Amino acid sequence: MDASVEEGTLETSLLKLSARTDEPQKKGLAKELSVSGISSMLGISFLVALLIGFTCHFTTTSETQQAPDLFPPPPLYRIYASSHYDAGLQHGRLARERIRGWFNVVEMKHRYKWASQAGSATFAQLKQDNEKVFPAYVQELQGIADGAGVTMDQIWVANLINEIDARLSQEDKANFVLPWSMQHCSDEYGVSSKGYEAGFAHGHNDDWSVEAGPYLYWLAISPSPGAKEIVSRCAGLTYPGTLVGWAPTWNAHGMFFTQNTLLPKLTSPGGLGVVFTQKRAICDSTSIDEAIASLKQPGWSSGASLNFVDLRNKRMANMEVWMNMNSVLEITNEMGNYSHFNVYKHLRTPSGARIDDPTAHGLDPRQSRSYALPPVANTDDIRMRMSDPLIYRTNKTLLTTILNGTTGTLDVWCCGVRATSAPPHYSWSLHSFFAIPMESAASAPTVR
Repeated sequence: MDASVEEGTLETSLLKLSARTDEPQKKGLAKELSVSGISSMLGISFLVALLIGFTCHFTTTSETQQAPDLFPPPPLYRIYASSHYDAGLQHGRLARERIRGWFNVVEMKHRYKWASQAGSATFAQLKQDNEKVFPAYVQELQGIADGAGVTMDQIWVANLINEIDARLSQEDKANFVLPWSMQHCSDEYGVSSKGYEAGFAHGHNDDWSVEAGPYLYWLAISPSPGAKEIVSRCAGLTYPGTLVGWAPTWNAHGMFFTQNTLLPKLTSPGGLGVVFTQKRAICDSTSIDEAIASLKQPGWSSGASLNFVDLRNKRMANMEVWMNMNSVLEITNEMGNYSHFNVYKHLRTPSGARIDDPTAHGLDPRQSRSYALPPVANTDDIRMRMSDPLIYRTNKTLLTTILNGTTGTLDVWCCGVRATSAPPHYSWSLHSFFAIPMESAASAPTVR
């Protein structure tokens, strides 16, 4: 059945910090900071954050003036598929114009050029390594290519952006500026002072070049009746032509996930791609422990910061990965909050050295700004935090997601609209998101 609807090895064990804050100035956190590697880099960025913090006016809920959308809200495509290839084929057909438009953007053309010329050997190795481990996902890629009428190599490039950009940042610094000159994505976790049972929440700003905004879409994949392959119920924000699982993603088991791009100084010219490892972990897992166990598979080409919310078990965690190494930090009742901004915070090499280059983040004020503000504990706190003028970046923040862990409600603001300035563009209950009958999916309201 083919139906679709558009709606509009070194590892660190779980670190359980004993202080009820992620703020470095709070008493009693010195020991934990040395463990998680937070005690670095205030310097210029801290002074910038402090000065701007005193002078910046920032929008509150009392302000009803809404900024015009920079681009239309990304549509939601619902797919009911009989196989991975079928899911990809429907995906490619539905998003054909968006995929082709994105592939004509300058930054994508630069990646294609590198993959076909200077980086051709690395590109070939990455394809070979991932096809061997994820054959079903490669079938889905083939379906996307066929449905969109583009080449398979173009789809491969779109799904290996993290790995390609990592190599470009090391091999072609003179010519490649985007996206490594920009900081990507912000995450904030909050737990009630009375613990998870009283409430918890997670917020994420998805940042990229603003050129990507008009081409984004949401994709929800479910198995069709009588599906001949196991097709997991999984949905999320989709950068054109990529698999669900790279950007904010959730499944039918109450698992929610986001990613922060990291900039390790060294990566492998081969190995597993983040989009594949992440899709398997978040789409096919029923708990946070299953997802983390899946992601501990060694052999990554690069690395990432991975953020998990387990609605059913009332748990949240951050995981940092770099090639064969990983570290998991669980956000406990005692911690109360945590934040992450594209910098390795708790993973180090065996010698204790940094994996990334701290000078690359010297002008990024977000972490220092988050530390300077009161700890977040609920959705209202996170809404304000994700809208702060030093954390929300005009023309870079493409959308904001805020998940209420208690109710399971995911609110989404996009297109240049801060979470403090207007109602959400989308509001979904993740508990019932996949319960919509196939025949009535078209009538389900999602856009304000």
